[in-house]
Amino acid sequence: MCQNGLDPKYLKLICKTHYTSSGKTTFDVAALSLLHSRQLNFAMRHTIRFFITLLLLFPISVFSQTHLSDIRPLLKSLTQEQKQQLLEYFRHLGAEVDEEIQNSYERIPKSGQQKAVQFIESLKRGQKRNQFTSVAWNRDTLFIGDIAEGTIRLDSFKVTNTGTTPYLISKTKSICDCIVVNLPKHPIMPGESALLRFEFDSSGKLGTTIPAIIIYDNSTPNKRNILYIKGNVVARQKPRKYPWED
Repeated sequence: MCQNGLDPKYLKLICKTHYTSSGKTTFDVAALSLLHSRQLNFAMRHTIRFFITLLLLFPISVFSQTHLSDIRPLLKSLTQEQKQQLLEYFRHLGAEVDEEIQNSYERIPKSGQQKAVQFIESLKRGQKRNQFTSVAWNRDTLFIGDIAEGTIRLDSFKVTNTGTTPYLISKTKSICDCIVVNLPKHPIMPGESALLRFEFDSSGKLGTTIPAIIIYDNSTPNKRNILYIKGNVVARQKPRKYPWED
């Protein structure tokens, strides 16, 4: 076998040992370069064919990200909290807050636009002085009656802004860890109403219970309101295996 270890069909071009009786090995450098060039072209052709096959088998989007001009279909499966996180990320990427507000303003009804302008004016006035308003709750105490221990009660309080400036709830506080409060996410404009939703978990609260929710806001006269939930938590009865069991 030739010392070069090359394809036998090219031996005639580069190895004279196989065709002479002298036993002396000589190499044709020009022929060897030609051989390498032909083998390189052969490899390149196969490489190009391989990538063309990939492009035919797989969509071009696999290799490059498609630019989307409308991402609204992607937002349908996101929660409100996730959308807020997305807005914060857009701002991190350089999105203009003013443009974002203007685009949102253009997409709400005209009646909503009037309220938006009113709220903007109230915010501007609020930079100079504290603004207070009056509110009316549909009740200050919610009676839930008897409730089995371990039951989670979902309910709400309704508040109406009876003043002339937007009503804002800054935070809430509960004296019991059994209550989770869900606040309105927007200002309540004059004449409008909103629901303050809550969850009451009766686990470990046997007997009479009167947990309170403290609302910190911009209402007169004390900038806070206190709401109560009153009920009687009874022990949960175990299911009877037989009708005659007590």
